[in-house]
Amino acid sequence: MAAAVISSLSKSFGQIPPSAIPPMLDCILTSTAVSSSSLFSSILDDLPDLIESGNRDGKLDSDRRNSIASMIGALCHLLTKANIGREELQSFLWKGFIPLMKMGHDFDQELLNQIADSFFDVVQSIHAWEVLEENLVPFSLRSIGLSAGIIQNGDLQGTGLDRSSLFYVSSDLIEKLIENLHVGKDCKLFISGYFPLPLSCHVLSITLDAALRNFQAAPLTGSVSEKLSSVKSFTANLLWNLCNVTERLLLQGSESRSCTIGFLLPVIFKAFVSQSSFEISVHREIHIMSRNLFFMRVWKCCRKLFSLGSLERRDAYRILSLYLSYFSCGGTFQNANMSDGVEEFDIRSEKDLWNEIKRGLVDEEGLVRKQSLHILKTLLCMDSGNQHHSDISEKKAQGKHSVPHGVTKRELWAYKEAKSLGVGKICNAVDSGMNSQQQWEAFVLLFEMLEEYGTHLVEAAWNHQITSLLQFSVSHDNFVSAISGSMHQTQSETWAEVFSWLSILWKRGFCHDNPQVRCMIMQSFLGIEWSNYGSCVKSVPESFIHGSLMEALNDPVHHSDFGLP
Repeated sequence: MAAAVISSLSKSFGQIPPSAIPPMLDCILTSTAVSSSSLFSSILDDLPDLIESGNRDGKLDSDRRNSIASMIGALCHLLTKANIGREELQSFLWKGFIPLMKMGHDFDQELLNQIADSFFDVVQSIHAWEVLEENLVPFSLRSIGLSAGIIQNGDLQGTGLDRSSLFYVSSDLIEKLIENLHVGKDCKLFISGYFPLPLSCHVLSITLDAALRNFQAAPLTGSVSEKLSSVKSFTANLLWNLCNVTERLLLQGSESRSCTIGFLLPVIFKAFVSQSSFEISVHREIHIMSRNLFFMRVWKCCRKLFSLGSLERRDAYRILSLYLSYFSCGGTFQNANMSDGVEEFDIRSEKDLWNEIKRGLVDEEGLVRKQSLHILKTLLCMDSGNQHHSDISEKKAQGKHSVPHGVTKRELWAYKEAKSLGVGKICNAVDSGMNSQQQWEAFVLLFEMLEEYGTHLVEAAWNHQITSLLQFSVSHDNFVSAISGSMHQTQSETWAEVFSWLSILWKRGFCHDNPQVRCMIMQSFLGIEWSNYGSCVKSVPESFIHGSLMEALNDPVHHSDFGLP
């Protein structure tokens, strides 16, 4: 009778919705002599054939997809029964979860996520994180090592490699591969049984995310303390591995960096948001992995990427943007726990960072300029929706900035349109004196206007804003003081930094796509009364004078009227 029940159940999976599976199984277990373990084993034995047929056809039709979803629902429900243990979970991992992850990655991302959610719910329910630590995690890490070319196909057991490496695979794991994934005993063929790089990173990221959710939701007292300790240890160890993997992958090829930025870094940063440092035991030695230490390593990788090609530079900007989206302003740059013994690390004190931002702001590629500007505004704690802060708005409320007399209709139209974007607020601040934050707001406003093709916005703001910005920048409270700290000790060094930023605006104006804007910026530059600025004029970068300025002076648009009466 038991065999007939199991056979009938297997044939009906395609017709039964997944939501109806758990109550149906409970009814079968209650009304028949079939045990939960025998039912689990029978369903699991049928699953590989269904997976193989999908892989053979190269697609999943709706019936086959429904059958898989129902079978997974049945297996996951049975795994929560009292007489089902960790051995059954391990069997499901190798015969069901891993093959289905590969199939879902190839054919059906939605199915992949559905299976993963069900699987991690079971792991959390029975507190079997050690099964993942002994099986899924090393398998996925080894997959990364092979896919990214960090290790060679034949080097599966640590040959020529330190055995403590995170990519090491034990002989027990290799036996499981041979037995469950049907790969050959020849080590060189093993790569066919592993996850592709994007899937490996995705599986590890959702594994850490599931562990984090379980760790954060667990009570801190009572009978669950041992279970909490288990998930805490698993979370810390997995985070340690992913941090080390990330450091390796960021300096690999484009696909490796893309997977790291898309999958690993977000969940790592999420972990460090919840807790600034984690304690890990590695070969009986206690280590501390902190946000502070990790990003210091990531920043070193970014510095190397900046020195390479354009693709690497774009990825470095993406990494910085991602980091700043989790740890922006308000003191969260700093590490709250200094027990890792690492010096306090504040990326805003890194001179190389500001140099790369300046370099990016004048890049020929628009995307790079946008990335650089976004990072600059984030570092300066400017609200992306409205960078004009309340102190400027208050100045505006004290009195309206009236329209100047004697302007043309074109100038009046430009003035009103520009004011709607905030120029009026900045003008009020200029009239009352500009502090360093307001100077930065003026800088950002001018830069963003120069990214537009039309002349009207630039006409309304440029002459007044650039003159005022130049005037207040050579004062004591200049805008570079808000970022430089102790980086620029002498007055001449400070002025040099000021003009290195102002020259960005001039350079962008000189090479603007609109010839009318180029003429306007050049007339403004040549109209500056440099004698009013004394010795600080010597700090204008020679590279700007001999480069951007000379090239701009050769622009034919400035000589269109040459020789005419």
